[in-house]
Amino acid sequence: MVAKHIKSLLYEHDCVIIPGFGGLITRYVPAVVHPVKHTITPPSKRVAFNEKLVLTDGLLINTIAYYNGITAVEAQQMVAAFVTQANNQLKTDNRFELSDIGIFRYNAAHRLEFEYKAGDNLLEASFGLPEISARPVRAEESVVLRSLQNKRAQDIPQNGTKFKRRLRRVYSTAAGLIIAGLTGSALYLLSLQTEYNLSSLNPLAQFNNATINNQATASDYTADYVPVTEEERLATYQNLLLNAGIATDLEADFIASTSEINDSTWQHESAALAETTEGVADQVVEEEAIVEPVLTITEKTGRFYIITGGYSRLQNAETGRDDVRENGHDGKVLTPLRGSRLFRVSAADFATAEEAQAAMNEYRKTYGNSIWVLNN
Repeated sequence: MVAKHIKSLLYEHDCVIIPGFGGLITRYVPAVVHPVKHTITPPSKRVAFNEKLVLTDGLLINTIAYYNGITAVEAQQMVAAFVTQANNQLKTDNRFELSDIGIFRYNAAHRLEFEYKAGDNLLEASFGLPEISARPVRAEESVVLRSLQNKRAQDIPQNGTKFKRRLRRVYSTAAGLIIAGLTGSALYLLSLQTEYNLSSLNPLAQFNNATINNQATASDYTADYVPVTEEERLATYQNLLLNAGIATDLEADFIASTSEINDSTWQHESAALAETTEGVADQVVEEEAIVEPVLTITEKTGRFYIITGGYSRLQNAETGRDDVRENGHDGKVLTPLRGSRLFRVSAADFATAEEAQAAMNEYRKTYGNSIWVLNN
């Protein structure tokens, strides 16, 4: 039963610690192309063992307790019995097999070694993908296929070729007739319009029309008409204004109105500038008041954290934290404690253990039943 829970946890976590025995660590293996067998293996996870990771992180014990409906103490006793059985079997047979995961043995220096046994693909992104066999294409096969295609092309009867040529000629003739008919119809419709004259495209006709228009304009005046120059017209207006005494008053009124407009414009611009300055100052104060949230916990705080997973690398832990924050929760990364190498990701933290346990059911709806509480 303990081995079954260990395998299920390896699907979701990078590290699963067996208290008093060691830790199983997974690493990503990319797709592999075998040059001899001509097979393509999908990406997967490969499991390694570290016998120094013996300090429990509570993941395995809490998972067993939840799924079996027992207390944490009883789950810890089950794990201890499993470790005792594994050690006894190693002493007697020098071999202990963890089903669908790997085999443990003692080497000549009496150190525990682990041999990974490839079974089910532990990578969720590649779950269910089989190994693909690819047969290479040989050069002689392409030559044979090309000769068969040429032979089939020669066997096709040539009767349809003449018919296609005739059909293509009919299409070309019909298209030409349709285009000619449409062009003639368009010209006929244009000729029916009273305001449109096809002869207007002639540049000589346009020149003649311009000459006729100029002559008509000149004929509007009488024969004894003498035009007045611009200088004579301006001098006559100025004399009339001076005689009436209006020019001086108009200049004074113009200067007074101009000064009033300038004063009012300056007042409006000053008020607008003051309002803009105040708005910018308020915006700067609001930006300075924004405080960035704490995303990484590097020291003990004494609070109780709901842990969603443990990771052996900081990059994977930060990815898990981003997923938690996308779900709308206060995701944080807790750096490894003394005696541990795991980066833990939390979804929430509370001041007391009672508050954290009371909120567990709500967070299990999103992160499953493998979450647990850590007092940091």
